[in-house]
Amino acid sequence: MLIEMNRFVLANDRYLALDLARTECTTPAQREFMHIQILEAYLEVQCWARQIAGLQYADGNDYVDQN
Repeated sequence: MLIEMNRFVLANDRYLALDLARTECTTPAQREFMHIQILEAYLEVQCWARQIAGLQYADGNDYVDQN
């Protein structure tokens, strides 16, 4: 599970960095490219989050239900 957590953190850091960098785009093509990159990073974060939650269920940890 440690590998999944590290990948989640890396994906989240990438998403946050892209979100900060999006304000520096000057042309429509740059904004469109950045928007696509942000969406891909968001989906990657969600994918790792679901895998982590699934592993917690598989390990018998039910604290995920509290949220």
